[in-house]
Amino acid sequence: MILVLGGTLEGREIAGALANEGHNVLITVVSGYGAEMIPPVSPVEVLVKRLDAGELERVIHERRVRMIVDATHPYARAITETAWKAANDMGIPYIRYERPPVLTGTANNLIYRAGDYEKAAELAVGLGDTVFLTIGSKNVLPFIRAARECSKRIVARVLPDPEVLEQCLAAGLAPKEIIAVQGPFSCEMNMAMFREYGADVLVTKDSGLTGGTDTKLEAAMELAIPVVMIERPECRGIPALERIDEVISQASKIKD
Repeated sequence: MILVLGGTLEGREIAGALANEGHNVLITVVSGYGAEMIPPVSPVEVLVKRLDAGELERVIHERRVRMIVDATHPYARAITETAWKAANDMGIPYIRYERPPVLTGTANNLIYRAGDYEKAAELAVGLGDTVFLTIGSKNVLPFIRAARECSKRIVARVLPDPEVLEQCLAAGLAPKEIIAVQGPFSCEMNMAMFREYGADVLVTKDSGLTGGTDTKLEAAMELAIPVVMIERPECRGIPALERIDEVISQASKIKD
C-alpha cells in the first residue's frame, strides 16, 4: 500500500497515476469536500481524516503502508514534519512533492513579505482600509483583531465548504464579508472581485501556479493594489521534488 497525503490537485494526480499502474493506493484528505474532488470512478481508496502522529502511525501499521508520498499544501508544515518523522521511525520510504513558488527574488515595491500571519495582519491594515484575504479560513483571526483595532474592513475568499464557513463565522466575520467560491481564478475574475469589494490590499500565500498565485498577483499589479505575501514555512532537512513525473517515477519502484 502506498499512502498519499493529499487534499491537493497534485495529490489526486499522483494517487491516480500510481493506482492506474496497479499499486494499492490510499489517499488522505481532511474533509468531505476534499473527498468530493476525487472522481468516483477512481481506483484510489480515500480516507477522510485529520491525522496526528498517533493516527498516522496507526494507519501505516494497519494498512501495511510501504511508502508515504506527501503531496500536501506547501504551507501544511505540521503534517509534513509528522509524516517525515513517522516514515523515518517506521523505516519506510518518504517522498515529498512541493509546488514550485511563483515569486522569485526580484524586488517589487507593491509586494511586502511577512514571515507569519500576525506580521502579515500588521502590515495589511497599515496599507489600506479594505483587506482582501485569500489565505484560507484557519488564520483569519489575527487579521480580524488587527482590523478591529483601527476600524478596517476584512473580506475573506474561501472554499465553499461548511466547515470552512463555520470557521470564518466563529472567528467573527459577517456573512457579507465572506466570499465562498472554488478557485483558482483568471486574472480578469480576480480583478472583478477586487473591484467589487473595494480591495485596498491583498493578502495571499505563494501556493504556486496550481493555487492561482500568478493570476492573483497579476490582477493586483494591474490595479496597483499592494500585496502582503506570507512566506512559505521552512521544512529544514526534508527533501522535496518539484516535478510530479519524478514523484510518480520514484514511487512506482516500491513493491506493495
